[in-house]
Amino acid sequence: MSLDIIILTKNEARNITACLNSFKGFGQAIVVDDESSDETVALAEAVGAKVFSRKMDNYSAQRNFALEQSEADWVFFLDADERFTPGLKEGIERHIAGKPAAGEVLRVNYAFGRRFRFGHLAPDRVARLFPKGHVRWEGLVHESAKTDLPTKKISGYEEHYTYGNWEHFLGKMERYSRLWAKEAAEKGRSCCAFVAVIRAFLNFFKMFVIKLGFLDGPAGWAICLVSAYYTLSKYLILSDLNCVKALKER
Repeated sequence: MSLDIIILTKNEARNITACLNSFKGFGQAIVVDDESSDETVALAEAVGAKVFSRKMDNYSAQRNFALEQSEADWVFFLDADERFTPGLKEGIERHIAGKPAAGEVLRVNYAFGRRFRFGHLAPDRVARLFPKGHVRWEGLVHESAKTDLPTKKISGYEEHYTYGNWEHFLGKMERYSRLWAKEAAEKGRSCCAFVAVIRAFLNFFKMFVIKLGFLDGPAGWAICLVSAYYTLSKYLILSDLNCVKALKER
């Protein structure tokens, strides 16, 4: 069974070589690049990746375009700031040898130079491995894979080297809040300031108390606060969009 590993990039020169080398010789890398201005493309090609250029409109469309470039029996979606581990390779081999099913992988998160075990950055599971022809992606932000197959856990794990600094983290939360609110408004969702505050409080309680974010120390506390602010921000922006829509319909 052949395997393609799909990676979306945009100015990922700092990550792409380590990412590709983490599974070199295990599968064919397909990189879809969003017109990077750094050395991402050259570095990817140097490691043997097949590189395609496409201007990003949204993540789902970019992933679906990447799917169309694959000729393999199976596809695995990997982010440029993620890395394979030897145990994950073994888990994928066993999964592919079994009955057709989507594969869910455990992701261990690192940020600001350390591993996080609780709260917003606690280890999580993401669906990444699919037989070709059995997956499509939907959603503008926090896109999700839609498949007609059951999902099974893959043994092993991948490493996710996410936010390098606080500016990166805060900027990403700001971008995601706007994208989420836009998509929610287009789907007809509504909100008000009161609901936004309640949702933010519940998010903080979940991350800090239920998911034990307080055990990650001051950095973990700050991440829980930013997560709550992200929730507050996206629902307040949605409220603004609802008001704008209402004014236009008068």
